Amino acid sequence: MRENKIIDDIELAKILLDPRRIHILRLAQDEPVTVKQMAEQMDEKPSRLYYHVKKLEEAHLLELVETKQQGNLIEKYYRSNNEHRSFTFGKQLTAEYSSYIVQEILRITHQGMGLIEEGMKMGQIGEGMLAEANIAYASLTPMEWAEKTHLAQNAISSNKEQSPFEPSESDIAKNAELSKQTTKDDYVFVMLSYRLKDVPDGQNEPEA
Repeated sequence: MRENKIIDDIELAKILLDPRRIHILRLAQDEPVTVKQMAEQMDEKPSRLYYHVKKLEEAHLLELVETKQQGNLIEKYYRSNNEHRSFTFGKQLTAEYSSYIVQEILRITHQGMGLIEEGMKMGQIGEGMLAEANIAYASLTPMEWAEKTHLAQNAISSNKEQSPFEPSESDIAKNAELSKQTTKDDYVFVMLSYRLKDVPDGQNEPEA
């Protein structure tokens, strides 16, 4: 089973906050694919993906596994490096780049809420619209909160072919401390999901 990877490199963090690059990694996770095949799945032009593929390859998140000669062209097949499938930003990174990370999280959130607002205006809510926001309140101990958060992460990130994420040693130590706290508090859980290809062109691009 895989543990979360702690990210301390801001350039790698920028890659992981880019929805287009995450989509590329997901397309290449099960079997090798070419940039052309990625582009077809993403409804993009291949020329718009080569730069992103290069950055992912440089970060060792995507690897070239095969080349095939097709006439006068050489097709390159890439596969995701699945050593880690879950990431957590390190304390030093978040302290130094807190404004950037929060800004990117807000950008991702705002574009999803923008789609939902537009759907509301068009009367599309509940009619096959692939964007949704859910809010739930619960009275929990800190340990119960940690457990529910971990279960939600696994439910979203794992699939039938993959093992669920193992908590890291730091998570285990933190949970041991949380288990000592038995007072319940009110928590709010917010889940936002939407289809990336529905976001208008340009809005998926992270800040430089």
